[in-house]
Amino acid sequence: MKRLKKYAALFLCILLITGCSDRKSSGGKGVGTANSVDKVISNQINNENSKTETAESEEPSVNDEANEDTESTINSTEDVQRTERTVDYDLTQMSSDMVYATVYQMMVAPKEYEGKTFRIDGNFYATYYEATKKYYFYCVIQDATACCAQGMEFVWEDGSHIYPDEYPKDNAEIVVEGTFETYREDGDENLYCRLSDATLQQKN
Repeated sequence: MKRLKKYAALFLCILLITGCSDRKSSGGKGVGTANSVDKVISNQINNENSKTETAESEEPSVNDEANEDTESTINSTEDVQRTERTVDYDLTQMSSDMVYATVYQMMVAPKEYEGKTFRIDGNFYATYYEATKKYYFYCVIQDATACCAQGMEFVWEDGSHIYPDEYPKDNAEIVVEGTFETYREDGDENLYCRLSDATLQQKN
Protein backbone atom coordinates (compact mmCIF):
# COMPACT_ATOMS: atom_id res chain seq x y z
CA MET A 1 0.00 0.00 0.00
CA LYS A 2 3.02 2.30 -0.33
CA ARG A 3 1.53 3.79 -3.49
CA LEU A 4 -1.21 5.33 -1.35
CA LYS A 5 1.25 6.85 1.13
CA LYS A 6 0.55 10.50 0.40
CA TYR A 7 -2.88 10.26 -1.16
CA ALA A 8 -4.90 8.21 1.33
CA ALA A 9 -6.09 11.22 3.27
CA LEU A 10 -7.02 13.03 0.09
CA PHE A 11 -9.50 10.84 -1.66
CA LEU A 12 -12.85 9.62 -0.40
CA CYS A 13 -13.72 7.17 -3.15
CA ILE A 14 -11.99 4.30 -4.92
CA LEU A 15 -12.40 5.85 -8.39
CA LEU A 16 -9.58 8.34 -8.06
CA ILE A 17 -6.02 7.71 -9.13
CA THR A 18 -3.30 7.88 -6.49
CA GLY A 19 0.02 7.80 -8.27
CA CYS A 20 1.83 7.57 -11.56
CA SER A 21 2.51 4.27 -13.25
CA ASP A 22 5.55 3.08 -15.15
CA ARG A 23 3.22 1.10 -17.38
CA LYS A 24 -0.22 1.64 -18.89
CA SER A 25 -3.14 0.52 -16.80
CA SER A 26 -5.35 -2.24 -18.13
CA GLY A 27 -8.33 -0.61 -16.53
CA GLY A 28 -10.48 -1.57 -13.57
CA LYS A 29 -13.94 -1.15 -12.07
CA GLY A 30 -15.50 2.01 -13.36
CA VAL A 31 -12.32 3.04 -15.17
CA GLY A 32 -11.73 2.64 -18.91
CA THR A 33 -8.44 1.78 -20.56
CA ALA A 34 -5.91 4.34 -21.70
CA ASN A 35 -7.11 3.82 -25.28
CA SER A 36 -10.66 4.69 -24.22
CA VAL A 37 -9.39 7.86 -22.62
CA ASP A 38 -7.54 8.72 -25.83
CA LYS A 39 -10.85 8.41 -27.69
CA VAL A 40 -12.59 10.70 -25.18
CA ILE A 41 -9.87 13.32 -25.57
CA SER A 42 -9.86 13.04 -29.37
CA ASN A 43 -13.64 13.31 -29.52
CA GLN A 44 -13.62 16.38 -27.28
CA ILE A 45 -10.96 18.08 -29.41
CA ASN A 46 -12.94 17.28 -32.59
CA ASN A 47 -16.11 18.67 -31.00
CA GLU A 48 -14.36 21.90 -30.03
CA ASN A 49 -12.89 22.24 -33.54
CA SER A 50 -16.35 21.67 -35.07
CA LYS A 51 -17.85 24.36 -32.83
CA THR A 52 -15.15 26.80 -33.88
CA GLU A 53 -15.62 26.06 -37.58
CA THR A 54 -19.41 26.38 -37.27
CA ALA A 55 -19.12 29.71 -35.45
CA GLU A 56 -16.76 31.05 -38.11
CA SER A 57 -19.02 29.92 -40.98
CA GLU A 58 -22.04 31.62 -39.40
CA GLU A 59 -20.44 35.07 -39.18
CA PRO A 60 -22.52 37.63 -41.15
CA SER A 61 -21.07 38.75 -44.48
CA VAL A 62 -20.34 42.44 -45.11
CA ASN A 63 -18.59 44.44 -47.83
CA ASP A 64 -15.01 43.59 -48.79
CA GLU A 65 -13.43 46.43 -46.85
CA ALA A 66 -15.29 45.50 -43.67
CA ASN A 67 -14.34 41.86 -44.20
CA GLU A 68 -10.68 42.83 -44.37
CA ASP A 69 -10.99 44.83 -41.15
CA THR A 70 -12.80 41.97 -39.43
CA GLU A 71 -10.24 39.44 -40.59
CA SER A 72 -7.43 41.70 -39.40
CA THR A 73 -9.09 42.02 -35.99
CA ILE A 74 -9.61 38.26 -35.71
CA ASN A 75 -5.98 37.60 -36.65
CA SER A 76 -4.80 40.14 -34.08
CA THR A 77 -6.99 38.54 -31.42
CA GLU A 78 -5.65 35.08 -32.27
CA ASP A 79 -2.08 36.41 -32.07
CA VAL A 80 -2.77 37.83 -28.61
CA GLN A 81 -4.37 34.55 -27.50
CA ARG A 82 -1.35 32.60 -28.71
CA THR A 83 0.94 35.00 -26.86
CA GLU A 84 -1.10 34.75 -23.65
CA ARG A 85 -1.47 30.96 -23.84
CA THR A 86 1.26 29.95 -21.41
CA VAL A 87 0.22 26.36 -20.76
CA ASP A 88 -0.01 23.21 -22.85
CA TYR A 89 -3.12 21.94 -21.06
CA ASP A 90 -5.62 24.26 -19.42
CA LEU A 91 -7.91 22.05 -17.36
CA THR A 92 -9.80 25.09 -16.11
CA GLN A 93 -11.38 25.38 -19.56
CA MET A 94 -12.34 21.70 -19.86
CA SER A 95 -15.56 19.91 -19.00
CA SER A 96 -15.50 17.65 -15.94
CA ASP A 97 -15.35 14.56 -18.17
CA MET A 98 -12.37 15.94 -20.05
CA VAL A 99 -10.59 16.85 -16.80
CA TYR A 100 -10.98 13.30 -15.50
CA ALA A 101 -9.89 11.81 -18.81
CA THR A 102 -6.82 14.04 -18.94
CA VAL A 103 -5.77 13.43 -15.34
CA TYR A 104 -6.31 9.70 -15.78
CA GLN A 105 -4.10 9.72 -18.85
CA MET A 106 -1.44 11.67 -16.95
CA MET A 107 -1.40 8.98 -14.28
CA VAL A 108 -1.21 5.93 -16.56
CA ALA A 109 1.21 7.41 -19.12
CA PRO A 110 3.17 10.08 -17.21
CA LYS A 111 6.21 10.01 -19.48
CA GLU A 112 4.09 11.42 -22.32
CA TYR A 113 3.43 14.57 -20.28
CA GLU A 114 6.89 15.20 -18.81
CA GLY A 115 7.81 18.86 -19.24
CA LYS A 116 4.30 19.92 -20.31
CA THR A 117 2.68 22.83 -18.51
CA PHE A 118 -0.75 22.54 -16.89
CA ARG A 119 -3.26 24.89 -15.32
CA ILE A 120 -5.76 23.32 -12.93
CA ASP A 121 -8.29 24.57 -10.43
CA GLY A 122 -9.75 22.89 -7.38
CA ASN A 123 -9.45 22.92 -3.60
CA PHE A 124 -6.23 23.24 -1.64
CA TYR A 125 -5.21 20.38 0.61
CA ALA A 126 -2.05 19.72 2.63
CA THR A 127 -0.97 16.48 4.26
CA TYR A 128 2.04 15.49 6.36
CA TYR A 129 3.89 12.27 5.67
CA GLU A 130 5.73 10.96 8.70
CA ALA A 131 8.25 8.83 6.78
CA THR A 132 9.75 11.83 4.98
CA LYS A 133 8.94 14.45 7.65
CA LYS A 134 7.50 16.64 4.93
CA TYR A 135 4.26 18.32 3.98
CA TYR A 136 2.79 17.66 0.55
CA PHE A 137 0.38 20.04 -1.18
CA TYR A 138 -2.43 19.22 -3.57
CA CYS A 139 -5.02 20.77 -5.81
CA VAL A 140 -8.03 18.49 -5.40
CA ILE A 141 -10.49 18.41 -8.28
CA GLN A 142 -14.06 17.49 -7.34
CA ASP A 143 -16.28 15.72 -9.83
CA ALA A 144 -19.64 17.10 -10.92
CA THR A 145 -21.52 15.32 -8.11
CA ALA A 146 -18.86 16.17 -5.50
CA CYS A 147 -18.75 12.53 -4.39
CA CYS A 148 -15.30 11.69 -5.71
CA ALA A 149 -12.11 13.61 -6.28
CA GLN A 150 -8.74 13.50 -7.95
CA GLY A 151 -5.75 15.40 -6.71
CA MET A 152 -2.55 16.70 -8.25
CA GLU A 153 0.47 17.33 -6.06
CA PHE A 154 2.27 20.61 -6.68
CA VAL A 155 5.36 22.45 -5.47
CA TRP A 156 4.78 26.17 -5.08
CA GLU A 157 7.61 27.96 -6.91
CA ASP A 158 10.91 26.73 -5.42
CA GLY A 159 9.23 25.13 -2.40
CA SER A 160 10.50 27.76 0.03
CA HIS A 161 7.08 29.07 1.07
CA ILE A 162 6.31 28.44 4.73
CA TYR A 163 3.38 26.24 5.69
CA PRO A 164 0.85 27.07 7.05
CA ASP A 165 1.63 30.80 7.28
CA GLU A 166 1.92 31.49 3.55
CA TYR A 167 -0.48 28.88 2.22
CA PRO A 168 -4.28 29.01 1.80
CA LYS A 169 -6.46 27.24 4.32
CA ASP A 170 -7.54 23.68 3.57
CA ASN A 171 -10.40 23.49 1.08
CA ALA A 172 -9.75 27.01 -0.25
CA GLU A 173 -10.43 27.33 -3.98
CA ILE A 174 -7.18 27.71 -5.90
CA VAL A 175 -5.70 27.80 -9.40
CA VAL A 176 -2.31 26.14 -9.88
CA GLU A 177 -0.08 26.37 -12.93
CA GLY A 178 3.15 24.42 -13.26
CA THR A 179 5.28 21.91 -15.16
CA PHE A 180 4.42 18.22 -14.96
CA GLU A 181 7.21 15.97 -13.71
CA THR A 182 7.69 12.54 -12.16
CA TYR A 183 9.93 11.71 -9.22
CA ARG A 184 10.80 9.08 -6.64
CA GLU A 185 11.35 9.43 -2.91
CA ASP A 186 14.60 8.16 -1.41
CA GLY A 187 14.20 4.50 -0.58
CA ASP A 188 10.84 4.29 -2.34
CA GLU A 189 10.57 2.52 -5.68
CA ASN A 190 7.17 4.00 -6.50
CA LEU A 191 6.88 6.70 -9.13
CA TYR A 192 5.05 9.89 -8.16
CA CYS A 193 4.03 12.93 -10.16
CA ARG A 194 3.47 16.61 -9.48
CA LEU A 195 3.45 20.09 -10.93
CA SER A 196 6.79 21.72 -10.21
CA ASP A 197 7.77 25.39 -10.01
CA ALA A 198 4.07 26.15 -9.78
CA THR A 199 2.23 29.41 -9.35
CA LEU A 200 -0.56 29.43 -6.78
CA GLN A 201 -3.54 31.75 -6.92
CA GLN A 202 -6.39 31.71 -4.44
CA LYS A 203 -9.84 32.41 -5.84
CA ASN A 204 -11.96 35.08 -4.17
